[in-house]
Amino acid sequence: MIQILKKADQFNRTIFNGNFIANKPVASGATDNVKPYSNIFYWSHARAIDQSEFGLHPHEGFEIMTFILEGSVAHYDTATQVWTPLEAGDFQVIQSNSGLQHSERITKGTRNFQVWFDPDFYEAVKKAPAYTDYHSKDFKPIIENGIKTIIYVGKGSIANVLTPGLSIKRLFFDQKSKYNLQLNKNSSYTFYVLKGDAKIDGKALTADDAVRISNLENLEVEFEVDGELFYIETPSVPDYKTVWS
Repeated sequence: MIQILKKADQFNRTIFNGNFIANKPVASGATDNVKPYSNIFYWSHARAIDQSEFGLHPHEGFEIMTFILEGSVAHYDTATQVWTPLEAGDFQVIQSNSGLQHSERITKGTRNFQVWFDPDFYEAVKKAPAYTDYHSKDFKPIIENGIKTIIYVGKGSIANVLTPGLSIKRLFFDQKSKYNLQLNKNSSYTFYVLKGDAKIDGKALTADDAVRISNLENLEVEFEVDGELFYIETPSVPDYKTVWS
């Protein structure tokens, strides 16, 4: 299965008087084409047109990951009780578990991903919350299948996460190129175009478009010039009941 999610087809939202805009390839309570699947509940790509702040608010059960693509974010939570700066290339993992509250200050010009996972909500809420910062220096690019790759989560990464069967990678294409990516037929994937014009399985995509994929063993990816893809791999069917299943 291949489902194209052009930016216009995602859940798009603007808040803070137009100073914070987001497009969401995964969003609960929105349209059917972006509804949660596998163990991924929410995925937002946000841009801060001006400095923005989310005041103290609660989370419970979910594992929340924020990836800083450009700019910087300062984060406070009731587990650490300190403000922590995160710069481009860094990411944070919040294991909200039995519950915490946090705040975020997002500088002007910042772009980030925030993704929520269900690590087995009904077990997670029995555990104490935890928060971990990871920094760009800890994630050196490698060459995997002939492609410059950063592994944020999964085999080869130092990141410790609760959500099972999870792999998160960023792929860099620095010239006109065509690759055949090997996929796990038992996994589901969402590929997000961070930069450039791409063809995925022959379908044209541009920056901020996404594509959901399942039940495939290989995928043809082509870029005309420099480009970047970010992708999340999850089990097609988690071996536990998710909160939306």
